[in-house]
Order: sequence, then structure tokens, then C-alpha cells
Amino acid sequence: MPRRMGKSHEDLRADAVVAARAMVRADGVAGLTVRRIAEAVGCSVGSVYNLFLDLDDIVLHLSAEVLDELMAAVFDAPLPDEPAARVVAMAERYVAFAAGEPELWSMLFEHNLANDRPVPDWHADRVARLVAAVRAGAAEALGGRSDAETNAGVDVLWASVHGIAALGRRGKLGFVTGATATDMVRRLVTVYLAGRRALGAGEAMAGEGSRGRE
Repeated sequence: MPRRMGKSHEDLRADAVVAARAMVRADGVAGLTVRRIAEAVGCSVGSVYNLFLDLDDIVLHLSAEVLDELMAAVFDAPLPDEPAARVVAMAERYVAFAAGEPELWSMLFEHNLANDRPVPDWHADRVARLVAAVRAGAAEALGGRSDAETNAGVDVLWASVHGIAALGRRGKLGFVTGATATDMVRRLVTVYLAGRRALGAGEAMAGEGSRGRE
């Protein structure tokens, strides 16, 4: 199909990513092909390869947009001031995004690049910003003795939130519970933070006892 006249390189790239988004939403990553994108954009297959390295490159550009949208979904609206409530709200928004955009979320976290291709820095930076934002938002509620300890605690908690989101997206939560993904992450965060508080209190009491024997 001949290339549309009047389209700049940047406009065609943007159109291709828009077309890819629609295909992934409808059919998952499996339904995404360069030929389908070329037909949707109105250009030749060769023109698509002039815009992107390959199909994985298109997926990476779309995934970058989805990461930005996930960040916005979790953090743009004001979060509660109370630390525990803030973490609950973050987790609820995270699973809500996964439920609302199941195929895009799956593409973002489950698609593997061919031939062990490294993730480009511009994409890895977006992932790092998401991780940093989650750690910053949850740090006060976890309150470890060091930044490393706090970050490790947040990472464990958020990996669990992510796992619940993944099960919910696939419709597999029913194998283990009748609760919704939102109910599950609320309980997870509440129990996890309560356990952290109890552990901290126990360590403090043990420290007091040790000083008393000195």
C-alpha cells in the first residue's frame, strides 16, 4: 500500500504505535504483525521497517507509553497522607490499571524480547522511575532501619501486589480465593504492614532487654 502523503516520519511512528495499541487491546501481542500495522497506517511493510528496527521495537515504544500511563494511574491523583492508607491506595490503583488494560499490561510485563535482546536505556529508565516512585510512596509505611532494608521490604510487598494483579488479569484468582484482586491487595498490605510493625516492636523490646542486662 503506498505511503500516505503529508505524513512526517514522527507522525507515521506515532500512527504505528496507535495502531499497535489497538491490535494488542483486541488480540494481544500475538495479533500484532508488521503487515497489519502497515495496512492500518497506510504504508508499505518496508516503510514500517524504516520507522522501527523490528516488531519488538514497536512493542518497546508502545510499552514505554503504557509505563507512563501506569505511573500516571498510580501517582497523578493525590494519595492519602497517612502512610498505610497511601500504600493501600497505590496497590488498588495498580491492580485497577491491570484490570482495565489487561492485554497492554500483559504485554508490558510478560512479553519477552527475541534473542535475549537487551532493553534499551530509554525504556529501562522508565521502569526505574516506576520502581523509585513505588519505593518512595511506600517507604514511610515500612520504616526500615536503613534505605536498603526499606527498599527490600517495599520490593517484596510490591512483587506480591504484582502477583495478585497478574492472577486477576488472567482470571485465575478464583482458583485460590473468592475475593477480588482489590480485596486481596488491601488485605495483603494491611497484614504485611502489621507484621512489619510487630517485628519492629519485638526488636525494640529485645534491644531494651539487652541494654538492661549490660
